[in-house]
Amino acid sequence: MALDRRPLRDPCSEVVGLLVDYLDGRLPKTIHAELERHLAACETCESYLRTYRSTVSLLGSLREEDLPPELCLTLRAFLDRHADN
Repeated sequence: MALDRRPLRDPCSEVVGLLVDYLDGRLPKTIHAELERHLAACETCESYLRTYRSTVSLLGSLREEDLPPELCLTLRAFLDRHADN
Protein backbone atom coordinates (compact mmCIF):
# COMPACT_ATOMS: atom_id res chain seq x y z
CA MET A 1 0.00 0.00 0.00
CA ALA A 2 1.48 3.32 -1.00
CA LEU A 3 1.35 5.85 1.77
CA ASP A 4 0.18 9.35 1.01
CA ARG A 5 -0.93 12.34 3.04
CA ARG A 6 -4.69 11.81 2.76
CA PRO A 7 -6.63 11.07 5.94
CA LEU A 8 -7.75 7.50 6.52
CA ARG A 9 -11.26 7.03 5.18
CA ASP A 10 -11.98 3.50 6.34
CA PRO A 11 -9.36 3.07 9.08
CA CYS A 12 -10.21 -0.50 10.11
CA SER A 13 -9.61 -1.80 6.59
CA GLU A 14 -6.37 0.19 6.26
CA VAL A 15 -4.83 -0.62 9.64
CA VAL A 16 -3.26 -3.89 8.46
CA GLY A 17 -1.50 -2.17 5.56
CA LEU A 18 -0.12 0.54 7.84
CA LEU A 19 1.13 -1.51 10.79
CA VAL A 20 4.70 -2.10 9.62
CA ASP A 21 5.25 1.57 8.84
CA TYR A 22 3.43 2.59 12.03
CA LEU A 23 5.61 0.41 14.24
CA ASP A 24 8.76 1.48 12.39
CA GLY A 25 7.83 5.17 12.77
CA ARG A 26 7.69 5.74 9.00
CA LEU A 27 4.16 7.11 8.65
CA PRO A 28 3.59 10.75 7.79
CA LYS A 29 2.69 12.67 10.96
CA THR A 30 -0.92 13.22 9.93
CA ILE A 31 -1.54 9.54 9.18
CA HIS A 32 0.33 8.47 12.33
CA ALA A 33 -1.78 10.77 14.51
CA GLU A 34 -5.03 9.68 12.89
CA LEU A 35 -4.11 6.01 13.23
CA GLU A 36 -3.29 6.50 16.92
CA ARG A 37 -6.65 8.20 17.47
CA HIS A 38 -8.36 5.30 15.74
CA LEU A 39 -6.45 2.70 17.77
CA ALA A 40 -7.37 4.49 21.00
CA ALA A 41 -11.07 4.29 20.08
CA CYS A 42 -11.22 0.89 18.34
CA GLU A 43 -10.67 -2.14 20.56
CA THR A 44 -10.73 -4.48 17.55
CA CYS A 45 -7.84 -2.70 15.82
CA GLU A 46 -5.95 -2.26 19.11
CA SER A 47 -6.28 -6.00 19.71
CA TYR A 48 -5.04 -6.68 16.18
CA LEU A 49 -2.04 -4.43 16.82
CA ARG A 50 -1.20 -6.31 20.05
CA THR A 51 -1.46 -9.63 18.21
CA TYR A 52 0.70 -8.31 15.36
CA ARG A 53 3.38 -7.08 17.81
CA SER A 54 3.36 -10.45 19.60
CA THR A 55 3.65 -12.33 16.32
CA VAL A 56 6.57 -10.20 15.13
CA SER A 57 8.30 -10.66 18.47
CA LEU A 58 7.74 -14.40 18.46
CA LEU A 59 8.93 -14.80 14.88
CA GLY A 60 11.98 -12.69 15.66
CA SER A 61 12.98 -15.15 18.36
CA LEU A 62 12.94 -18.15 16.01
CA ARG A 63 16.19 -19.52 14.68
CA GLU A 64 16.45 -21.10 11.27
CA GLU A 65 17.26 -24.47 12.84
CA ASP A 66 13.93 -24.29 14.72
CA LEU A 67 12.03 -24.49 11.44
CA PRO A 68 11.36 -27.60 9.36
CA PRO A 69 13.61 -27.67 6.28
CA GLU A 70 10.64 -27.62 3.88
CA LEU A 71 9.32 -24.45 5.52
CA CYS A 72 12.73 -22.78 5.13
CA LEU A 73 12.73 -23.63 1.42
CA THR A 74 9.18 -22.32 0.98
CA LEU A 75 10.00 -19.09 2.83
CA ARG A 76 13.18 -18.53 0.81
CA ALA A 77 11.30 -19.07 -2.45
CA PHE A 78 8.57 -16.64 -1.35
CA LEU A 79 11.10 -14.00 -0.34
CA ASP A 80 13.02 -14.42 -3.59
CA ARG A 81 9.82 -13.87 -5.57
CA HIS A 82 8.65 -10.86 -3.54
CA ALA A 83 11.88 -9.11 -2.51
CA ASP A 84 12.14 -5.50 -3.61
CA ASN A 85 15.93 -5.60 -4.02
